[in-house]
Amino acid sequence: MVNELENVPRASTLTNEEQTVDPSNNDSQEDISLGDSNEITSLASLKAIRSGNEEESGNEQVNHNDEAEEDPLLTRYHTACQRGDLATVKEMIHGKLLEVNNDGDSTEHITGLHWASINNRLSVVDFLVSQGADVNARAGALHATPLHWAARYGYVYIVDFLLKHGADPTMTDDQGFNLLHLSVNSSNIMLVLYVLFNVVSKGLLDIDCRDPKGRTSLLWAAYQGDSLTVAELLKFGASIKIADTEGFTPLHWGTVKGQPHVLKYLIQDGADFFQKTDTGKDCFAIAQEMNTVYSLREALTHSGFDYHGYPIKKWFKKSQHAKLVTFITPFLFLGIAFALFSHINPLFVIIVLFLLAIATNKGLNKFVLPSYGRMGVHNVTLLRSPLLSGVFFGTLLWVTIVWFFKVMPRTFSDEQYTNILMLVILVSVFYLFGQLVIMDPGCLPEETDHENVRQTISNLLEIGKFDTKNFCIETWIRKPLRSKFSPLNNAVVARFDHYCPWIFNDVGLKNHKAFIFFITLMESGIFTFLALCLEYFDELEDAHEDTSQKNGKCFILGASDLCSGLIYDRFVFLILLWALLQSIWVASLIFVQAFQICKGMTNTEFNVLMKESKSIGPDGLSFNENFNTTPEGFAPSIDPGEESNDTVLAPVPGSTIRKPRTCFGVCYAVTGMDQWLAVIKETIGIKDSTGHNVYSITSRIPTNYGWKRNVKDFWLTSDINAPLWRRILYPPSGSKALLNGIEVDYFKLYKLPNKDVEQGNDMV
Repeated sequence: MVNELENVPRASTLTNEEQTVDPSNNDSQEDISLGDSNEITSLASLKAIRSGNEEESGNEQVNHNDEAEEDPLLTRYHTACQRGDLATVKEMIHGKLLEVNNDGDSTEHITGLHWASINNRLSVVDFLVSQGADVNARAGALHATPLHWAARYGYVYIVDFLLKHGADPTMTDDQGFNLLHLSVNSSNIMLVLYVLFNVVSKGLLDIDCRDPKGRTSLLWAAYQGDSLTVAELLKFGASIKIADTEGFTPLHWGTVKGQPHVLKYLIQDGADFFQKTDTGKDCFAIAQEMNTVYSLREALTHSGFDYHGYPIKKWFKKSQHAKLVTFITPFLFLGIAFALFSHINPLFVIIVLFLLAIATNKGLNKFVLPSYGRMGVHNVTLLRSPLLSGVFFGTLLWVTIVWFFKVMPRTFSDEQYTNILMLVILVSVFYLFGQLVIMDPGCLPEETDHENVRQTISNLLEIGKFDTKNFCIETWIRKPLRSKFSPLNNAVVARFDHYCPWIFNDVGLKNHKAFIFFITLMESGIFTFLALCLEYFDELEDAHEDTSQKNGKCFILGASDLCSGLIYDRFVFLILLWALLQSIWVASLIFVQAFQICKGMTNTEFNVLMKESKSIGPDGLSFNENFNTTPEGFAPSIDPGEESNDTVLAPVPGSTIRKPRTCFGVCYAVTGMDQWLAVIKETIGIKDSTGHNVYSITSRIPTNYGWKRNVKDFWLTSDINAPLWRRILYPPSGSKALLNGIEVDYFKLYKLPNKDVEQGNDMV
C-alpha cells in the first residue's frame, strides 16, 4: 500500500529528474498533516503538525511482491501506468485483459488512473479517461481521488486535464483535504495559481475553506514557509485572523517555521502578533521557544515595528522626503571630505572621515530609512536607496561648482570653446540624469482581470510553458522574451538590461539608449574637465612667481601642472582626482555595453550565462527553479519556430548552486568591473574555472544577428518615415523596436525573428 501523503518533496522547487512513484519505494519524510490536539502540549517539543492517521500511515506501503503473487497481470498494468508505457496500457485495455473501471487492486482499489496521475503521465491519463475511467474514484488508505494524488505532487497539467474531464474539486480525502489544501501542500506556486484562478475565483472553493482542525490554506502555507504561496493567497483575500482549533493563526504557525518572508507578508497584511493561542502564547513567546526570534525581529523592523511590536517613530511624513535626504547626504559628505583633505593632515582626516561615515550610516539607518515606504519582502538598505545615485549627483554638482566659480573664470579667455563644450556637456548630463531617474524603462502593465489571467494560463498550458519563466507570478501576465520582473518598479520590464544604482532605476527598452548617451557624455565631460583643470593649474602657477613651495612636495607628480594644483588649489585638485577615479568604472561600463550591443544581448542575458558557466554542484544534480511540471512527451500546440525565455537565457548544464559572493565581489559588481573582466575573457577566448570557453557560451545567444545588424537594431527606431537623426536620438516608439531589421512589439515578443532568414527589405 502507498501513502499518498508521504514521500513528497518538501522543498519549494521540484527536481528536474522526474520521479516515478513506485510501490516499493519506502522512503519516508516528515509529513505535515492534521494534528491531534493532545499532541501539541508544548511548543518546545513541537516538530510538525502530525497526521491523525500517523500510526496507520507509517505502514501504508504497497507490497509489490504480494500483489504480483495475487495478480501479475494487474501488476504489469499498474507498472505501465506508472512509467507512462502507453503502448502496453492500450494493448491491455483494447485486448480486454482489463476493464478500465475495474483496474484497482483488491486491497486499496488503487486504479491505473491514480498511478498515472501521481507520476505525471498525461498521455496515459488522457487514454484512460477517454476509455471511461472514473476521474473521481477513491483509493488508498485516505480514499483520495486521482485529482488529489496529482495535486499533492504539484502536477498542474494532470490537474488541469482531470478538472476539464469532470473531476470534482470540492471532494476531500479522509484527512479533510480538498484540492486547494493539497495544492498548497505541494509548494508548487504554479499549481496554486492555477487553482486560485480556475477554482477559487469561480466560487467552487472558498479561499478560507478549513480542514477538520480548522486550518486554512494560508495557515498551511505559513507553516511550510512557502512565501510565494502566502503572497498569492493574501492577494486573493485569504484571512489572516482565522485561527485553528488550538488558537493558532497563520502568523503563529509562520513564527514556528521562522521564514522571514512569510512573516513579512503576514505582518504587512495586518496580522496581530500580540494575539494569543489557546495556551496563552503570542508570537514573541513562540519565537523564543522555537528559536526564530531573529526572523520575527527582521520581519517586524522591515514592517515598521520595533522588537517589541510597537511602531517605529518616523521622522519624515512622506517617503519621498526621506529619500531626498538620503540623496543629498553624499553631496554634503563629499564637500566635507574635500575640505578637510585640503587643509588638514591626511592621516587625521582619514580617522575623522571614518568616524563621520559610521555616524552617517547610523543616522540614515535609524532616522531616515524607517520613513521609507515598505513594499514586498526586500529589506530596505542603503544599497537599495538613492544613496549611490546621490554619490554621482554630488560628484557632478561639485564638479559644476568648482568649474563655474574657479576654473572657468581663469581659463575662459584661453579656452573659450572648451569651456562652452563643458557647459553643453554639464547641461546634457544633468538633463539626462534627471530623465533617467524618472523615466519609464519599459514597464508592462499588470493584469487584474481574472478572466484574462485564466486565458493566459490556458494558453501557456496548451504550449507547455506554464512556469515562472513564462508567467509572472507578481503581475499575472505572460512574460515576453528578454523581459524580467523588477522589484524596484514592481513590474515586468521589456528588454530588461540591468538595475543601475547610480540612477536609482532600471535600464530597459525605453531608456537604454538614453543611458548610453548619459555614460558617454559623462566620460567625455570628465576628460574635458581634466583639460580645463590642467589649464587652470597652469594659470595658478603663472600667478605664483615663487615656485619654491613645489619643491619636494609633489613626489611622483614632479613639477607638472598637477603639482601646481596640489599646492595652490588642493580642493579643485581633489575633486579632479575623484572624477578621474569615476572615469575608470564608467569607461569599463561603456566598453561592456558596447560589447553587448554588438553581440545583440542584454546585460541580464550576459550575466545569466556567466553565472551559469561558474555553477558548481554535486554530481551534476540540477533543480527546476521554474516550477515546470510539463509531462514527458508533451506535444504542445505551438508554432515550431516559437522561442521561449529559457531559450534566450539558456543555462549551462549543471547545478544552479553557485559560489558565494564576497564583499569584494559585491563592490566589483556595483562598479561593473566583473563584467569587464568577463568580456575580456570572452574576447580572447579564456576558459573559466569550470573549463567552459566563454565564447562558446555567448555564441548561443539567439538574438545575435551579426554586429552590424545588432548595432542598427539598437540605435535606430522602427519608424522608417522619421529622419535619421530622430531615429538615432529618440527612444523607441511605445513598445516597438527593431530586431533583425524588422519591427517587433517587445510587450508581446514570444517569437524571435529567424536567424537563417535574410532580411532583404529591412526597416533601416
